[in-house]
Formats: sequence, C-alpha cells, structure tokens
Amino acid sequence: MSPLVIGLTGGIGAGKSTAANLLKECGANVIDVDEIGRDLLHKDGDAREKIMKQFGSSILISSGEIDRKKLGRIVFSDSGHLEQLEAISHPAINRVLKTLIGEQGSGIVILDMAILVEKQLAYFAGAPMYHKVVVIESPTGLRVNRLLQRGLSEKEIEERIGAQATDAERAQAADYVIRNSGSVEGLRRAIKNFWELVEIWRIDHTNDCMDRESGNR
Repeated sequence: MSPLVIGLTGGIGAGKSTAANLLKECGANVIDVDEIGRDLLHKDGDAREKIMKQFGSSILISSGEIDRKKLGRIVFSDSGHLEQLEAISHPAINRVLKTLIGEQGSGIVILDMAILVEKQLAYFAGAPMYHKVVVIESPTGLRVNRLLQRGLSEKEIEERIGAQATDAERAQAADYVIRNSGSVEGLRRAIKNFWELVEIWRIDHTNDCMDRESGNR
C-alpha cells in the first residue's frame, strides 16, 4: 500500500518548515526536499563535480567544500545560473525522493519543498510523486522581517522572493492553503484543523489504492 504524499510549499520566510514540524507532531513522516538538495553538494560526488565544473573554484571554501552562501549569491542574482544549477540538482533530487517514498509502506508523507510550482521537482516519469499540494502563506512584511533576522540583505531577499512563484500562482496549484499570521500557536491550530482533512484524504487514497490493486478500476 503506497503512502499518501503531500507536497508542502510556500514562499521563502512563510513558515513552511515550522508547519512541517507541526505536521510531524501530528504523525506525518516529513522528507525535507531542500535538505536533500543541500546534501547533494557534499554527498553526491557526480552532482558536486558537475556543480564545481559549472560554477568554478570561487564557490569553494578553504576545506574544498562548496560554500552554499557563495553559490546562492551567484544563482539567485542570475536566472540563467539558477537554471544551470537546477538542471544538475533536480534530477539527482528526484532519484533520491523516488527511493525514499518507495521505502514508505503506508501512512502520510510530507514533502517539505520550497520549489513546487516553479519546476518539475519531486517528479518521476513526467508525473508528480505527490498527490496533494498544500501551501503556507504569510504576509510579505512578516516574511521580510524573518529573512532579515536570518541575516539576508534586502537585495538578497528581493532576489530570492523574485525567483519563486507568486502567492497567486501557488494558491492556484494548491489543494489547501494554510495562512500563517506569525503566531506559532495560531499556526498550530491551523495545522490541527488541516490534519482532519488529511485523514479524509488518507482514507480516500487508501480506498483508491485498494480498488486499483483489486482491479476494480
């Protein structure tokens, strides 16, 4: 029996990772897609070599490792560079995700992923690996303040928000939108309410899988 897979996305600074942690508390298995992408820089030798060849030695630190901040400044300041990085990283990420999702016998899997609407990430054979899309939304002012607290400059924030889909584009792709006004307790209540819908989705998904496996479809 395959798990119900939900793609969880949201603009940078919207509180997506906090929401993912709260969903984990509810019982979901969370896969951090962004972390998989970060790990590629160090653990996937083929992808790492291709990235170094594409962007040169300026992205390396003294130990020889790829400096994510340096690489980020390069790719988020130029859409062409971002596409070059994604052409290397996304196929590798998709391969890892296919394996991880396949290892889940059942239940609910959350793909915590910044990029969902923009590119075919978490795709296999031309189709998404997730069954539902959930978007975390937060007012732009709150997002900017959070990102400033993380140490990003106003220019970096503008570039990174500009490189992502708009709220309207994400909402159009969403099966459900969770609004995060900044209060953790408020977000916790919203997640709790959403989890009731997730349980309905899970039952429907399980029944659909059983129908397909028994040949009734």
